[in-house]
Amino acid sequence: MIPFLHLNKVQKSFGNVPVLRGVELALFSGEIHGLMGENGAGKSTLIKILSGNLVADNLTCTMNGESLSLAEARWSGKLAMRFIHQELNSIAHLSIAENLMLGKQLPTLAKIFVDQQTLSELTQAALAELGITHIDPQERMSQLGAGDQMLVKLGSAFVVESGKPVAQLYVLDEPTASLMPSETEKLFEALERLKQKGCSILYVSHRLDEIFQITDRISVLRDGRNTLVEKTKMLKPRTVVEAMTGRQISQHYPGRSNILSKEVLLSVQHLRNTKLKSLNFTLHKGEILGLAGLGGSGRSEVLRTLLGIRDFSGTLSLEGKSWRPKLKNFWTERLAFIPEERRSLGLVLNQTVATNSHLPFIGNFGNFLGLLPKQKLRQKSEEAWSRVKVQGTGITQRIWQLSGGNQQKVLFARATWNQPKLMLLDEPTRGVDVGAKQEIYSLIRQASQEGTAVLMVSSELGELIGLCDRILVLRDGQIYHELQTKGLSEADLLAYCQEVRAMGNTE
Repeated sequence: MIPFLHLNKVQKSFGNVPVLRGVELALFSGEIHGLMGENGAGKSTLIKILSGNLVADNLTCTMNGESLSLAEARWSGKLAMRFIHQELNSIAHLSIAENLMLGKQLPTLAKIFVDQQTLSELTQAALAELGITHIDPQERMSQLGAGDQMLVKLGSAFVVESGKPVAQLYVLDEPTASLMPSETEKLFEALERLKQKGCSILYVSHRLDEIFQITDRISVLRDGRNTLVEKTKMLKPRTVVEAMTGRQISQHYPGRSNILSKEVLLSVQHLRNTKLKSLNFTLHKGEILGLAGLGGSGRSEVLRTLLGIRDFSGTLSLEGKSWRPKLKNFWTERLAFIPEERRSLGLVLNQTVATNSHLPFIGNFGNFLGLLPKQKLRQKSEEAWSRVKVQGTGITQRIWQLSGGNQQKVLFARATWNQPKLMLLDEPTRGVDVGAKQEIYSLIRQASQEGTAVLMVSSELGELIGLCDRILVLRDGQIYHELQTKGLSEADLLAYCQEVRAMGNTE
């Protein structure tokens, strides 16, 4: 069987650092090909070479058995591709329809004015391919949560442009990182339809269950080399993990080793705003409390309100005292926050690991002249680096040079800098490989053991069940269920989120 697209002997170095060392990738028509590897394995570099954003130092390319350059295949129109990259990279002040058409020719009237009606129809048709009907094409992108923004990005791959060739290859990089299971299933149904039409799909994900559910073939990269290429039906998850990491990884969540405190750290009474409807809950010292629900349920809105960036009414108390959250005081009050979108919301990409780690605390170190004790900052930054086990050249390395998993660890270095009383975590393992996930789970558990209360949003239901003591299920800005995690299955939690079962508010 001849591959639709075959890349071989792909090499790429940045300076003296080799990133790809003779990688091979064979993609077949009518197949979904899974690409896996730890953060930093070379997956993103390979995708950027495929898209033309990077030029390989060396590669050979054939298309349907015909030898040609990859650049020639792209520019001649022989190879029509659609890419969905992991990072959102949206333009907040533009409409959803305009964001969906980024990089594409806008429909016009008299070749002067944008044809808004046709633009809206194209948007609705593209989103309909994913079964999405709740998103208004005219709404601003800034009004959507990360999950819905990712749905818009996915929808852009299904836009039918007049006069343009139909895409033969779809490349999706961590497309479900911000999606709930029901949204993920709609995506999988759309990919299956593309597969039946004979399209080739390259699917990059850290989620083993997804890879084994939808792919026909799997390639694994480690340190810029192929360590595994095989049909999915011939493999077991353990084999793939070992090919990714070079070691065995325990697939379990670190359990609680102490008795949960009865001391209430945070009390929320009648919390409401435009998206939340009279929420009531408590969070104990050292407890990990999960927030579950479908997209638009209000999970992230709770965190944003407690962060102090949303107006609200209601009564909040912290350590028994009345509390009104203010963003400018958040970190100085020994509170911490990790956002769901690290690159645009959490990190200064052109700054160093050290600067990103101590950024909220820099005011604590200056003397009366405003001068900073560089040696002390360096020492604290190195301690934070070691604590979260960042893999890189050191604290002077620029953030953009780190893999996604190591960027996420830097956020945890910041969050655990001064042993916070409360951590707000929004999708804490989004876009992180299986090895880094285990390390992040350990960091969350360690913080909990040391008395930090954790309020956590995650679209990975197994993650919520495995780490949390309790889970609150939200829908339409209200708490519908409070669940104990002991004995709870992912299927049960999903049923609560989707309101499949009518049950009481507590269990």
